[in-house]
Amino acid sequence: MPEQAEVSPRSGGYATGRATKKAIVASAAHAFAQKGFYGASLRSIAREAGVDHSTLLHHFGNKTNLMLAVVGWHDQQQFLSELPVRMSAQGLVDAFVSTAESNVSAPGLVQLLSMLTAEAGAEGHPARAVLQRRHDRLISLLAWTIKRQRNRLSIEDELSPEQRAALVIATWDGLQLFDALHPGVLDVPALVGRELRLAFGLQ
Repeated sequence: MPEQAEVSPRSGGYATGRATKKAIVASAAHAFAQKGFYGASLRSIAREAGVDHSTLLHHFGNKTNLMLAVVGWHDQQQFLSELPVRMSAQGLVDAFVSTAESNVSAPGLVQLLSMLTAEAGAEGHPARAVLQRRHDRLISLLAWTIKRQRNRLSIEDELSPEQRAALVIATWDGLQLFDALHPGVLDVPALVGRELRLAFGLQ
């Protein structure tokens, strides 16, 4: 008889642990999107994930760590974790528009970030620093591209590249929040593409 590969209890435990953490993060993403960081309770998140409260604490320790895991999970669903440092202007437009299109089909994720972003405007919110870094990374990438395009095309703008990039990101955030309240009224992906093409001098 052919030998069967051994599966150690330890490796099985790791697989079970990963599945449990995934279930908890998915439950937390839904809860944070619906109730915000402060409104969602760890006990209700654990219950929806089908685990004990103690199991949730074992994996994440506290609500802040769980929230950070949710934000990381969200970004893995999008392009942020794989976006190259440098990309052509049109390639960057296409990547952002593609992400905006994906967001339309995943309103829960958009609601999650919209809720957390609004709450994180308050000093001391545990998501404030991580969401600021998230914005900073996007702004740096856009500003670099805007600066390059201005040099290539002799584009004049009263705003600095960093300010123009921040305006694009702020516009996108606002569009997604508006779309959550008024689904389908605006074509968010098309408008995101328009703002980027304008910022890059592609129209």
